[in-house]
Amino acid sequence: MRLLSLPVIAAVYLIQDVRITGRDNIPASGPAIFISNHTSHLDGFVIAVALYRSGIPPRFMAKRELFAQPLGSLLRSLGQIEIDRDAPGGVIEQMAGILDDGRSLIIFLEGTFTHDPAGWPMRAKTGIARLHEARPDVPIIPVSHWGNERIVHQWTGRVRWSRILHRSERVLLHFGPPVSLTGATYREQADSAMTVIAHEVARLRAELGRPMGSPPTERFEPDVLNHRLRTQARREARQAARAKRAARLQALGNAVNRFLGVTRSAASGEERPIRA
Repeated sequence: MRLLSLPVIAAVYLIQDVRITGRDNIPASGPAIFISNHTSHLDGFVIAVALYRSGIPPRFMAKRELFAQPLGSLLRSLGQIEIDRDAPGGVIEQMAGILDDGRSLIIFLEGTFTHDPAGWPMRAKTGIARLHEARPDVPIIPVSHWGNERIVHQWTGRVRWSRILHRSERVLLHFGPPVSLTGATYREQADSAMTVIAHEVARLRAELGRPMGSPPTERFEPDVLNHRLRTQARREARQAARAKRAARLQALGNAVNRFLGVTRSAASGEERPIRA
């Protein structure tokens, strides 16, 4: 992790202006559970850099199948956490064991990128409430951020290279004070944690000059996601990419023709020199 930290940190700050606040809310010792919203492929890198620079080794959970790939060796060497969903006791017991070892966890509460059309955090999974029940003494630190989604589109994976090359995007990340999960059920407790993050996201968006008002009281449900929206977004991205490639090939062909000084007659199919 030390070997890779410098190039990763340099890369993150090279492509965007990252501002981190609230570091004083990170516990000075002992394990903690860091919970976050999820808007882009870059979220993990930004959160990892923020934690590493705060003295916390960043550790994410990944399914066991990912560790079976060639990437697995690298993930293990970086101390990332392999989760076996079929293991006795389930995922919660594995996570509790990691906390017992004194290691902190980073959890994206939604379990995937947000599908809310306005980018607000979706409804959280109830795993955070179950983990809190198993280890109630471990502090839960909310991590709210905004800005990554304007660089890499979460649905299509489209990279906006112009914003990267010009380093025109500012990303704000804030560590909040430990949250207390409130409510009588796992669902209510998970929703209470996500509400804290959503209101902080609203503040960050306003600070960036992109206010969207208050977050909705009803969280977007991943289970009722309109699949057609994602399919349409991917289709449009592919069409735009094909059109761009075709335009580049056309421009290259025109340049070659100008360089050779010939043009093809549409009527006879013969080539004739271009006259100045």
